[in-house]
Amino acid sequence: MATLTETQLRICARACITRYDQGEGDIATIIGSYALDEKQRKQVMEIVLSHRSDLVLDSVEDSSSMEVSNAQRDSVKWFSSIFRKKTV
Repeated sequence: MATLTETQLRICARACITRYDQGEGDIATIIGSYALDEKQRKQVMEIVLSHRSDLVLDSVEDSSSMEVSNAQRDSVKWFSSIFRKKTV
């Protein structure tokens, strides 16, 4: 996974909050649906909690909530594409 900038991590965190508000599941599952490494997940969680301290990360240590299914991976490809660097 490529290194993400602080701005990209904030965008991801905002997307997670939006998806949570729309009822797509608990916040840990939503964060887990993105192709992030462990360090990036923790950074996104910190950003989410700094904006929405009312969200409780139930069973964040439960790795099953962080597993990404193929269907979830396909549904977030559009999000990943905005992080690709354009080459000239």
